[in-house]
This record gives sequence, structure tokens and C-alpha cells, in this order.
Amino acid sequence: MFVERRREKRISNLGVIESYNFHTSSHDVVINSPLEISLIDISVGGLGIKSSSPLETDTTLSLAIEVESINHVVIGRVVWCRLEEDVYNCGLKLIYMPGELHDFLERIVDQENKYIN
Repeated sequence: MFVERRREKRISNLGVIESYNFHTSSHDVVINSPLEISLIDISVGGLGIKSSSPLETDTTLSLAIEVESINHVVIGRVVWCRLEEDVYNCGLKLIYMPGELHDFLERIVDQENKYIN
């Protein structure tokens, strides 16, 4: 049974990952093929991504996410990663998010909540 632990509402179909960089504390990262990462959803506390390769727990990623034609660099730590239908779905806890992106996400959530009774 899956228990939902998210504290913040996640927003999907928001932005595109433009570039990324990552490292682990345990060893050097060696990739034999290009790593493809795409954004599933994002909140002020975390984000969901899809990856062509598995990512170790505690791997740190810095991602340039384009939202409304502006690149925002966020830093997240992989908290889980599992294979689902030939792609790895991973959850990241955000370590850093620029204030402008944080404020933008909160405004979207506030606007959606206005219409919920």
C-alpha cells in the first residue's frame, strides 16, 4: 500500500528541464549512455522526474527548469527511484529553489485552491 507523504500540492505540465548536473558522495558517476531526464511534476518542496537510467538515493541534481521562458536552477536530492514501464520514476526533495520560482508555484496553487469548495 502506497502512503502519500507529500506536504505540498504538485503541479504537472509546468516546465521543461533544459540541463542538469549531478554527483554522489559515494563515488564518481559514470554514464555509458546519455542520461535523459524529464520533469513530471514540481512543488515548493520537491519534484518528480523520469530518467533513462537509475539514480542512486542521495544523489544530488542541479536542474535548469524552464518556466514561462525563464530558466530557474533548482537543486534536489533523490529520495526514491523505481523502474516503471522501461523508465525510472524518481522523487527529489528540493534543497534549493530560487525565490521567484517558489513564489510563482505558490501563486498557481493559490489560484487553483480558490475554485475548490
